[in-house]
Amino acid sequence: MAKDPLRKKPGAGRPEIWASGGQRPPFDLRALGRAGLHLSRAGVAPILAWAARGLRRLAIGVKDGRGRIPPERLGRAARLVPSHLRVAGWVKSLAATLAHASATADPDVRRGNALVAEVQPHLWSAASPVAPVAPAPSAPALAPGEVAPVVLPEPTILPPGDDPLAAIREEIAAGPTQDTRAGPDQPPAPPGPVAEGAIQVLGYATGWAAVGVALPYGLGRALWLWAAGRDLRQIGTDD
Repeated sequence: MAKDPLRKKPGAGRPEIWASGGQRPPFDLRALGRAGLHLSRAGVAPILAWAARGLRRLAIGVKDGRGRIPPERLGRAARLVPSHLRVAGWVKSLAATLAHASATADPDVRRGNALVAEVQPHLWSAASPVAPVAPAPSAPALAPGEVAPVVLPEPTILPPGDDPLAAIREEIAAGPTQDTRAGPDQPPAPPGPVAEGAIQVLGYATGWAAVGVALPYGLGRALWLWAAGRDLRQIGTDD
């Protein structure tokens, strides 16, 4: 019996893996682990980044007075409650920790570094603007051989009973005074090197802990993709 030349061959136009009789790529346990880890990191990093940005916005709102309780409503407990500025600093530190956690979990290093640079800056300016100092008036030019006159300050006459050392004696008698710059209405200082290192280490640990929690989800999704015909060896390399 003659064959029809227009008839298509079996398997023509179909993927090679389907034409060979199978519908799934070869299963590799190591590829499954790598794909599951990659999918877990890619799923956890956006959630941590969203939380870090949200806490940063919350810290700015608390710094501006949002949700602040007036001291007269707290009564005697006002001295035990931290100020809204200090609370804003704590929230910002938590946002920085989550930013480092997201950067740790994110497979894209540049994206993680950009998130840290966005959330990391201090809420308050480190240096206050300095007013420009007016230049001192220049002395008039002197002729050759002329000596500049010496100007003595006018003597001050103190009123009777005014002791110039009275203020110093009062401070010594009162003892050391508290620094007003550390008061409750003053913004906290930016984190030092030790605090910055603690935030980075805690963020690193939080990021990998979140990836470990999400690992079953990543493995399950990798198995689902493999059942749908996706080669697990290409996951994480073609993104």
